[in-house]
Amino acid sequence: MRRPYLRGKYGWFVQITLLLSLVAMVLSACGGSSNGGNTTGNNTTPAIKVSLVTDIGGLNDNGFNHLSYVGYTKARKELNFDERVIQSTSQNDYVSNLTQAAQAADLVFAVGFLMQTPIYQVAKQFPNKKFAIIDGCATAPGQSDCTTLPNVAPLFFKEQEAGCLVGAMAGQMELDGKSKLPKLSGSNVISAVGGQAIPPVNHYIAGYKYCAQKVDPKVKVVVGFSQDFANVAKCKDMALTQIDQQKSDIVFQVAGGCGIGALDAANQKGVYGIGVDADQGYLHSDVITSALKRVDTAVYSTIVNFSKNQYTNTPPVFDLKQDGVGYATPSSDVPADAKAKADEFAQMIKSGTLTPPADIPADK
Repeated sequence: MRRPYLRGKYGWFVQITLLLSLVAMVLSACGGSSNGGNTTGNNTTPAIKVSLVTDIGGLNDNGFNHLSYVGYTKARKELNFDERVIQSTSQNDYVSNLTQAAQAADLVFAVGFLMQTPIYQVAKQFPNKKFAIIDGCATAPGQSDCTTLPNVAPLFFKEQEAGCLVGAMAGQMELDGKSKLPKLSGSNVISAVGGQAIPPVNHYIAGYKYCAQKVDPKVKVVVGFSQDFANVAKCKDMALTQIDQQKSDIVFQVAGGCGIGALDAANQKGVYGIGVDADQGYLHSDVITSALKRVDTAVYSTIVNFSKNQYTNTPPVFDLKQDGVGYATPSSDVPADAKAKADEFAQMIKSGTLTPPADIPADK
């Protein structure tokens, strides 16, 4: 007796074979792919590979490392590539972390000025890979000037413009005085707690001091550096000294994760705080605004351009004109005239009639 599935010219066996062939053709026509890549019509485009290496502040610094990750995540969800994030715990990790990232990805982000020399070394070892560095450029060992490499994109910001806006706000508040703002001590002193005296930190503080004193020439601006970007206690101690001994009414933190301690000190003592990089108003009600640096936008746009084969090693500097910096929505403690002063200075910067300095002005 013959088996049913071999029966006749169009038996079950032949019908099943034809059916499987038809399914395969349909899947092919719909752009089906087994390689996990992105597909468009009949064309298969492999997903890009992008790595992010943080500075020692880590992803939870509530600042530029966190913002880098926000931009990275937005691009990852949109372009459907795998997450490759390496968090540095020491400056000694930079070269090894960047090397590991370059081995696994086609585009590597280094987050922070302190990676300038490490990214130079690693980019030279991987000439076929692309790199981008937040707040810095490729710098040869023992040198301070930027070295132009075809595979390294320096992502710079005009932090002095953001610092100017919050400085103008603080200066106007001091000018208003205790009669309008009872929380002020009447000392006419404001301060800044920096991490290390590196360019992006100095830029912020330069704009802050310059514009505060442009609004109120009599205001004193106290500046200190914790020499740390992670130790919260160090920045808190420095801010407490500024408040208790130097009578600072408003503390601007420019020290990454360490600077959270400065804002804690301001809250503890009942004075005002100003955040940095991201909107840090959620930390305490006494944080009246934050100097914003839109690192997330820079990271996101660099990845998108890379995915379109539009990577460039000469990206524009992110400034007020292109919404690369700014200030966060002020709290209810900020009077209308202080916000208006910040907006006035923003317009002056955009028009070119005001240029905040990159270097911290000397005391008068």
